[in-house]
Amino acid sequence: MQNVIVIGASGDQGAAQLVALEQAGFDVAGASRDPARHSFPGNVGKVQLDLLDGEHLQRALAPFDTVFLNLPSASFNPAEHILRGADNLIVAATAAGVERIVFNASLYVGDAPNGFVAHDTRFKIIERLIGGSVPATAVCPVIFIDNLLRDWALPSLRERGVLSYPHAETLPVSWVSLGDVASIMVALATSPDTANQKFVVGGPQALKGPETAAALSRGWDTPIDFESLPIPVFAERMGALFAGGNAGKAATIADELARIYSWYNEAAPSPFTVDMTPLVDRFGLELTTVEQWAAANPLRS
Repeated sequence: MQNVIVIGASGDQGAAQLVALEQAGFDVAGASRDPARHSFPGNVGKVQLDLLDGEHLQRALAPFDTVFLNLPSASFNPAEHILRGADNLIVAATAAGVERIVFNASLYVGDAPNGFVAHDTRFKIIERLIGGSVPATAVCPVIFIDNLLRDWALPSLRERGVLSYPHAETLPVSWVSLGDVASIMVALATSPDTANQKFVVGGPQALKGPETAAALSRGWDTPIDFESLPIPVFAERMGALFAGGNAGKAATIADELARIYSWYNEAAPSPFTVDMTPLVDRFGLELTTVEQWAAANPLRS
């Protein structure tokens, strides 16, 4: 792995991968549909790329031996467009002679479809990648701790000192940072025996809600309590945030998120809990605890 292109580099997940790759010494470029609108860190190059433009893709990928792939969520975007983009990428990467694809699924993906559009779209993509002719690795983060700095969680933390999230108080959650997922992707990409495999990944701890709040309290040096937010309230809030004022779309998003978060809370074993010891030992990874993450990401900047 020498020359890496990060598709979806304008998002926070892709941006973390740019940093991790550059720090690891690779030549890296960020790709987006309109790269002129975005500033990438360090000496990162820019590539204009649209996954729905199949004819252009092969030329755009030709200079690169490795692709880090990030895709929009099917919870908020048409699944058929995402699948078509992934299929175009597989065809173009094969024709361009790409040697490795590392896919950030951005969420937990199990070993079979489960009826949720976001999960099942990712499941299909992973099947197609691993079944393709370019060696591929899928990384499935169970839940990003950086979500706590987003609009659906941050106001409660800042204004009330409350971690309000749709998790039962007894649910252990392996919160993982964007930076750690990027580092995991780099480690897996540089190992030949991780090709054509899927890895579910999380952070170094599985903390229940009150334990997570206590770790945030220590990292931020301010009292944080935990509140198990009712799932319908969370789902409605997310629908309003991501529907762009479209009431029908908001209702669809809310319904899907209510169903999947009920499953997250009730499934056994929990999709949000993962033992990272095997990967940590195998690759010498240093994963970030909730307290360390909070100390590095001020609540009030």
